[in-house]
Amino acid sequence: MKKILIIVVSMFACGSLFSQGIEFKHGTFNEALAKAKKENKLLFMDCYTSWCGPCKYLSETIFSQKEVGDFFNKNFVSFKMDMEKGEGIELCKKYQVKSFPTLLFIDAKGSVVHKLVGGMPGEELIKGAQAALNPNLRIGTLREKFEGGNREYEFLLTYLTAVKRQYDKVNIPLVSKALIENYSLEKFLTKDLFYVISGANINYVSKEYRYLVQNKDVLINKVGAKECDAVLRKAIRTHLFQFAEECFSLTDLKKEIEKCKKDKVYLNIEDLERDLSYTYCFAHGQLKKWFDLKLQEAANLKGSPNYVYVMHNIGDEVVRNPKFKGSEESINRALKIGHELADNDDGVIMGNFLLAKLYLKVGNKEKAQKHYDLFIEINGEAGGNNTHPSVAKVKNAIDLL
Repeated sequence: MKKILIIVVSMFACGSLFSQGIEFKHGTFNEALAKAKKENKLLFMDCYTSWCGPCKYLSETIFSQKEVGDFFNKNFVSFKMDMEKGEGIELCKKYQVKSFPTLLFIDAKGSVVHKLVGGMPGEELIKGAQAALNPNLRIGTLREKFEGGNREYEFLLTYLTAVKRQYDKVNIPLVSKALIENYSLEKFLTKDLFYVISGANINYVSKEYRYLVQNKDVLINKVGAKECDAVLRKAIRTHLFQFAEECFSLTDLKKEIEKCKKDKVYLNIEDLERDLSYTYCFAHGQLKKWFDLKLQEAANLKGSPNYVYVMHNIGDEVVRNPKFKGSEESINRALKIGHELADNDDGVIMGNFLLAKLYLKVGNKEKAQKHYDLFIEINGEAGGNNTHPSVAKVKNAIDLL
């Protein structure tokens, strides 16, 4: 009898344990939306993919928390959807989901009233969801007020928090700059508010940048060296990459790099100079020089595990980058890389995958299929992931050729 009692108690304990967290409804999107409408609640939709790490983090670590579950189960009808399967494919297009995880709050009409993007702690998730429940804090309302000219300090901070939760790369700098322009740079030179300056994309040739450089020691004491350098480094890198696209020679580019070095900001200069050279080559149509520089970089890695990946990426750049359109010489050089990799035990998997993409690009379906099949066979035997979206994309494109 005692054993039976223990088992029964254990069952109730387990039931209680597994009932914690967000209760996601099964069925179709329309069924979930109808349920939300019937209960006069917003529909909370977790837009995820099978390969997304932050999606798994939310699902396994955050959504399962009692506090999160209590809040969401009380206020929302919750629904999960894989954006690459079934009706998720169309929903992904309809709601313009660009990154994962994306968390949508949808009203009874099927319109998104609020959105969060990315993995986050439970406390942050609840705060974002609370904003969805308050019409005055929803992203659309805040955007209308901002576009209508509202520049009140507390409002701008609230709006900045909202766009940051969405990883909105367009509006984060706009709102951050509005704060600086209306309330001065000095106001945000504190550890708690420095995120405003970090989000403003400070221009290298601006008075704000000069002020930060000239007061760097004071700034480091207030916010830390890492945070300070990150802002200055971003300004320098943005300036140099733009300069690389517009300058007339690599000599001019080198001079500009030397000028930027004088500000004594850590730039990882060797990698930066290399990447700037590549940008210069693309901007000025020097594809042969780009190829030569990339092959030289790869040659320095020969014998290391990274060699195969660097070589594959050279060829893959030819596949993806529209700058190479019409360049038969570049295609032939990339094909040579692919065959050299495929003929080597270490590179046979990546080599065949590259060749499949290259022959697909030139419209040779037979050879594209041949190398794709070889890739699938060998990669599968090696325990590789043949279901990754990048693999499926190549397969679908070959089928349509």
